[in-house]
Amino acid sequence: MNILRKILRAIFYSIFLVSVLILLFWLREKYTPDFIQKTISDKIQEKKPTIIALENPKEIEFEWQYNNKDYALKETFYGSLYTFYANSPKTYTYQGELGVDWEKNYYAMFLKKNDSDNSISQIASDIKSLGEQNKLVADQIVELALAFVQSIPYDHARAQSILSGNGVTNYPYETLFENKGVCSDKSFLLANLLAQLGYDTALLAYDNERHMAVGIKCPVQYSNYPNGYCYAETTATGFRIGMIPDIDAQKGSAVPMEKKSYSQNSELSQFDAKKLGEPKIFPVSSGKTYSGIADSLAMAKKIDTLSREINTLEKNLLAQKKDFETDEAKLSELEKKLTKLKKKNDIDEYNDLVEDYNELLKKYKKKIKTYNEQIDVYNQKINYYNSLVNGF
Repeated sequence: MNILRKILRAIFYSIFLVSVLILLFWLREKYTPDFIQKTISDKIQEKKPTIIALENPKEIEFEWQYNNKDYALKETFYGSLYTFYANSPKTYTYQGELGVDWEKNYYAMFLKKNDSDNSISQIASDIKSLGEQNKLVADQIVELALAFVQSIPYDHARAQSILSGNGVTNYPYETLFENKGVCSDKSFLLANLLAQLGYDTALLAYDNERHMAVGIKCPVQYSNYPNGYCYAETTATGFRIGMIPDIDAQKGSAVPMEKKSYSQNSELSQFDAKKLGEPKIFPVSSGKTYSGIADSLAMAKKIDTLSREINTLEKNLLAQKKDFETDEAKLSELEKKLTKLKKKNDIDEYNDLVEDYNELLKKYKKKIKTYNEQIDVYNQKINYYNSLVNGF
């Protein structure tokens, strides 16, 4: 009897345990959220590469300037790849609650490339080759790449659509194919190019200004931000790495750099991070550090010093010119008196006045000589200033 009870009890517990397991499995299947199931499924399935046939070739020539020298590249693009990117997702979709990393994930969409797309690696390689042919060092090749992206025209029409809430961001391939882009388009392009060149880069997003730029790792003591990133503006030409422009809120782009003169604001002030708000920083790649910022800041300091010297010299020259005018008025007055004395035949008084006249004329000529020497120095400094600014 006891043995029978034990057998029945064992069967009961076995049935109960199996029932509980079946119930738990059913509950897991019923109440697991879809996005978790999809994540599990994605991990199991091997992702197949997306291959796009390279059809409808289009050759595009890019021309730009760097350090007052002309550069050009011819690259081949494909309508089939352009169509692929044009039809790719440009909005961020999610299920459940919006994750804290949604912006990072959203921007990451535009940094990925199709398996058939080698445009970024090809252009990066071509820019590097161009730089090496022209004896540029590594940091200058980075600047050459920035100048290349800056030269791509700004897409004002689409910028207005985006600012009004209707436009979309483009992938780097679309930016290259159309040869135009807004701040985000061009920032994605530059970040990818610098990453391909092996540099540590990030995207800098300014919510208040509705603007985006690129950060490139540089020595902390010279960086625009404490985390060691230097600012790189893509929407207008002439801005060196580290220079932070004013942003045109109506256009979403940098206010173009005007022709500089020694009487304008400090060159160093253009490297002031306070001109824009604090950015959100989204790392893109790790790698080398750009060190050219040290040379740029040293050059900016030299230009500022020269500007102050020119301004001081200009003030001194203006003061001397006023002094000349006073002397010229006195000499003119003495000449009139001498003429009258000569007519009167007043020889003694005439001779006395001639001595005063000659003494004043001697001092005047000496001042003129000094003035002319300073004019030469002034012109030399102006020419040197212009040469520094034109090469900066």
